[in-house]
Amino acid sequence: MKTAVQFGAGNIGRGFMGQLFWEAGYKIYFVEYGKELVAMLNEAGKYPLRLLDAYSKKEIDMTIDRFEAVTTDETERVAEIFADAEVAGTAVGVRNLEAIAPLVIAGIRRRKERDAGPVDIYLCENVYGAGDMLKEHVLKELSGEESEWAEKNIGFIGTSVARMVPAADKRFEKEGPLFVVADSYHKLPYDGPARRAKEPPIDGIYPVSNFRAEVNRKLYTHNLGHAAMGYLGYLKGYSYVHEPFHDEYISGIFDGALKETAQTLVKMYPDAIDPDEHREIIQDVHVRFGNPLLMDSLPRVARDPMRKLGPNDRLVGSAKMCMEYGVFPEYIAIVCGAALHFDYPDDPKAQELQTLIREKGVAETLKEVSEVDPESDFGKKVVQAYEDLAKKKSEWKQ
Repeated sequence: MKTAVQFGAGNIGRGFMGQLFWEAGYKIYFVEYGKELVAMLNEAGKYPLRLLDAYSKKEIDMTIDRFEAVTTDETERVAEIFADAEVAGTAVGVRNLEAIAPLVIAGIRRRKERDAGPVDIYLCENVYGAGDMLKEHVLKELSGEESEWAEKNIGFIGTSVARMVPAADKRFEKEGPLFVVADSYHKLPYDGPARRAKEPPIDGIYPVSNFRAEVNRKLYTHNLGHAAMGYLGYLKGYSYVHEPFHDEYISGIFDGALKETAQTLVKMYPDAIDPDEHREIIQDVHVRFGNPLLMDSLPRVARDPMRKLGPNDRLVGSAKMCMEYGVFPEYIAIVCGAALHFDYPDDPKAQELQTLIREKGVAETLKEVSEVDPESDFGKKVVQAYEDLAKKKSEWKQ
């Protein structure tokens, strides 16, 4: 039987890659750090996956089996599995790529010994350059001959994951600890030029020639839109992502922000982003974010505002991109103002942000966190939006 190695058996590992590999007929080997999770998976021999379809408004229940789970301590076993595998994936978090590098190295050496041929590793880490990060960790430990072989035979491939896999909250307690719930989005674009093996026969996985364009499209459409709903929805007192779509004020800002980035992305990548296709993607985002079945909480979506307000992340990064191409990010500035208000008590970064604002003021905080000059046109717009939203927040509470 053809085999696939999946590093990481968390939400994306089980809730997306596990499904894709399973549907394509692979036996899956989950390589997982958590020993308790490994034991549970092996004991059960299957796990439930529920897809919440935004278009049909139906729940689709699946049972994923035909797998084995292995701990990251089992280096020798993982090397054997990797040496025989047809395809591999990761969903471990970008900070943990260095930790799995020794497993990949051992597998590459075993694969080279057997002259097993090329294999690709599809990295579901949602960071541009994740493939290069893992590749660097791996190649620096290989000898010259090994490194040369790996360059030709091992693909370190970035992907752009847009499937939403919210936490399985109290609604699903009766389903058991292995239960995963996700939206039904089934597409996984990847960096085509990075591939070394043949294109895998997996429905939903497809190559793109300009991967940076695809990553930026996702960051400045999907992630920006999520942030808009998260921060504005939380500020107005909603609980879930789908609820603010019925709010004329918030949905108007959401539409305006995505229109700003759409205009810019088409200008920036005229050969890679088709305007009609991009409009369809925005419409799909509308439908999927507005899916009431997901019940994706706003605090989860809005968490870690200091990172999301970073100079190159979804908010300020999209604004800088727009201004570079002659589009003033008026609506994105309002989303930034809302992010500066995010004060969820159980989010340490939200509390750190509010402490900064109390001690230094919003203008200085914007400069420190986002590297935005508060005296620039965009900086002034963000500070004004913050002040306007403070007044609206008082009105909304009445």
